Formats: sequence, C-alpha cells, structure tokens
Amino acid sequence: MAEKMDPKTFEDIRKFIYEKSGIFFEKNKEYLLVNRLKKRLDALKMSTFEEYLRYIKSPSGAKEMTNLFDAVTINETYFFRHINQINAFKDSIVPEILKRKRMMTIWSAACSSGEEPYTLVIALMEKYGQNIPARILASDISNEILEKAKKGIYGEYSLKELSLDMKKKYFDNIGPGKYQIKDFVKRKCVFKNINLTDDRQLRSIGKMDVIFCRNVLIYFDNTSRQKVIDKFYNDILNPGGYLILGATESISRLKTKFKLCHFKMAIAYQKAE
Repeated sequence: MAEKMDPKTFEDIRKFIYEKSGIFFEKNKEYLLVNRLKKRLDALKMSTFEEYLRYIKSPSGAKEMTNLFDAVTINETYFFRHINQINAFKDSIVPEILKRKRMMTIWSAACSSGEEPYTLVIALMEKYGQNIPARILASDISNEILEKAKKGIYGEYSLKELSLDMKKKYFDNIGPGKYQIKDFVKRKCVFKNINLTDDRQLRSIGKMDVIFCRNVLIYFDNTSRQKVIDKFYNDILNPGGYLILGATESISRLKTKFKLCHFKMAIAYQKAE
C-alpha cells in the first residue's frame, strides 16, 4: 500500500478534484488527501495513487466519483452550531421575510449529516409550531453523508448544545447515547445531491429566500468561490433574500453586490430588493 504521493500525482489528483467539485487542496494539505484516499485504494485493491488516478480519469471510473467525493469532503457539525447565527435567522431574518410572503424557501447547502437543516426546522418549530412557514431543501455532494442525514441518527456529541427537554421533544432515544430525529421534523426536509460547481444541478434548485452555506467555501479557491457566490446572487436568491456563511467566513475580497447586514453577534449578506 502506498504511503506517499509523488508531487506530480498530487498535482494531477488535486486538479482533478478541483475541476469536478471546486474543492482545492493546498500543498500543505497533501497529508490529508493521502489519508482520505488510502481507503479508496484499499477498497479497490490498488497499490498506488497513480493507478487510482488513471482509474478515475477513465470512462469506467465515472462510478467512482461518488466514493471520491465521500472520501474528500469534511463532515464535522452538530445541532445549533454557532447559535448566534441561528438566533439571527429565527428572530430577525425569518420575520422580515414573512412580512412579504406567507411561505419561505430555505436551502441548507452542503448540509453534511443533517444537523444544520434539522436545526433550522427545530428553531422554526419552537417559534411557529409544527406547521412551519417554510420549505427546506438540504443538499450535499456526498451520497454517503446524505443517507446518514435521511436516517437522522446521532450521537451525544451532535446533540451537545440541546437541553434535555429539547432532546425529548424532537428525538427518540434509540439506545445508549443514540438519538433519532422524530419523523415530524424529518418530513420538513427534502434531501438532494448537489455539487455547488455544477451549473446544471444548480438550475434545478429554484428560487430561495435564505441560503445557509456555512464552512464550505473555505475549501474552494477564489475562482470557484466567486462563481458560487455569483450563482447564489444572480440565479438562486430572491430579491431581499439572505446568504449566511460560516461564523468566521467573509466574502469581502470577492466582487459582489451583496449588502453586509449586522445582527446581534452575527452577520449575513442580503441581496438587493
């Protein structure tokens, strides 16, 4: 089994992943790419990264794309992560949008294993009851992680920010330290495989009032980042809609028409009305 990747192979695999997904591995992240792809070499009984590169570039390698994306995407999240952003969404953004319309559309882009979209459902249910005034699309590039999201089974770490009452209200305890999201929450989310750099897939989304795209664009380079931000603004967000990035993310270095909006201990970006 290969333990190292020679410089040319790293460049070629990095370029291939970037072209297919927008995810860019910096030179100092080579170890991360090596560790993540070792599992695929094991599964395919391959001995070198060069062999794997030839395979994914070949016509028969098309079926490997899902496994490749599953291997290289990073999925670390939990319910009510960055609570100030969730509060700004629930207490300020949602009421403002509902002054203009009775039902709003929300997209959790790169939803990982489902903690974010289910958090949005729970936050809205706490405010509006089970019949929430929103439709929620949740997407990710990884089929494996989407299947986990659809099952909605989580450990203690994912629920660490929730009170005991909230756990009882929205989850079934199905074993020691294992919780499953209740069906009435699950039914409010539609899950879909979407690559943020795939124009054809993005056209299928429709119009959104709020986009959560947190801690995703940090893995893109500026060119891909600019492309995604432009798509959000020009094609997907409704006038007056909001984009919410990760708590430490910024698009200040990009050319954009978004207006920066300040909330209590949180920021968001708004499209002009």
